Amino acid sequence: MGLVAAVAGSTAVAVHHLDQTEIKRIHDKATAEVARVEGERRLSEERLRAEVERYKYDLRLTQTQDFEPYQAAIRENQTKRGGAGGPQD
Repeated sequence: MGLVAAVAGSTAVAVHHLDQTEIKRIHDKATAEVARVEGERRLSEERLRAEVERYKYDLRLTQTQDFEPYQAAIRENQTKRGGAGGPQD
């Protein structure tokens, strides 16, 4: 009976060790996945912030009198209305 108990004891230790190894592997994999997703989220937030800033800049720029498309639109409107020597639509 002593041999059976010794084999059973060593098997239990081996299984426990394998379980702990598997648990650590799964934990490490989950941790890596969380880090990856967090990194993607941060990049996405940074891209969105940059895009919002670019839109805000573009909006401010369109409101300035020296903005080329703004000036072109003014000239086009003057031309359509018959101002600045252009034909009237």
